[in-house]
Amino acid sequence: MQGTKNGWLVRGTLAIVAGALLVSACSAIRRDEAQSEENLLAAAGFQMRAADTAARQAQLQSLPPLKMEMREKDDGSVVYTYADPYNCKCLWVGGPRQYEEYKKLSLKQQVAQDQMEAAEAEEDASLDWGMWGPWGPW
Repeated sequence: MQGTKNGWLVRGTLAIVAGALLVSACSAIRRDEAQSEENLLAAAGFQMRAADTAARQAQLQSLPPLKMEMREKDDGSVVYTYADPYNCKCLWVGGPRQYEEYKKLSLKQQVAQDQMEAAEAEEDASLDWGMWGPWGPW
């Protein structure tokens, strides 16, 4: 009976540690994603508005994180927002011109990423893995 109790305790502890590691890894990925987007937003001319008051912090938390959204202001003009509660804890704001520039830069970045991945795959395919002999019983 004691062995079973200790076994459950060990498994429970391992599950908690694994969960904490997973949450930490996801958080790091979100921060990296946010930083990459912030670089594009800044280059496109978006303005960063810090959540430097309790009201702004509350509103920032109510917005969908790391997602570009189009909003219509009271005067009928269009504004684009990108909420980042993870990295800068701010709201990025821009108009139609900044959004168009952001889309262009984002597309260029994606094309460059695709080209790099294709080059890496081509390089990997060109390696002579056979010279390393058999890989084992897998």
